[in-house]
Amino acid sequence: MTNVGAVSVKSVQSEIRSFIKYINTTQRTVAVEWVDYNGIACNFRVLQPQEFCLINTYVTHPWRFRDNETGEQMHVRGQPVYMPDPWFNNFDANGKPTRKEVRIHFPLRTLRDNCLWRITELVPGENALRELEIPRILVDELLNLRENILATRRSWV
Repeated sequence: MTNVGAVSVKSVQSEIRSFIKYINTTQRTVAVEWVDYNGIACNFRVLQPQEFCLINTYVTHPWRFRDNETGEQMHVRGQPVYMPDPWFNNFDANGKPTRKEVRIHFPLRTLRDNCLWRITELVPGENALRELEIPRILVDELLNLRENILATRRSWV
């Protein structure tokens, strides 16, 4: 099952439809993933930067979004998983039903976390990270982050 924080999410049966327009507002290629009935994230589509896709789904079907290269979780409305709104909640100014625009964005991170990600991208290899003249605790965090990134990439293959 896909875990988000302490909560496991999966699709459940529903009759209530939702019509979505996912918009990739990042400068990264983003994988759009539907979380199936077993809690397994299934690649649905890959969106290029600023690209969008139209999806017909159900309100009980979770969706998540990942950087297609690094596997880093992207967000919608500040959350790593999006649960669709019912179709009957989305109308234009003339009262006509319309698709819900859902903007995929980069997760909000602290400056420290951004720096750790960037160092991990720039410094090649585990040994080079160990040779940095920085506190040992930061080296350990960088090694852990690097391993998580590599494990995510391996799971995508």
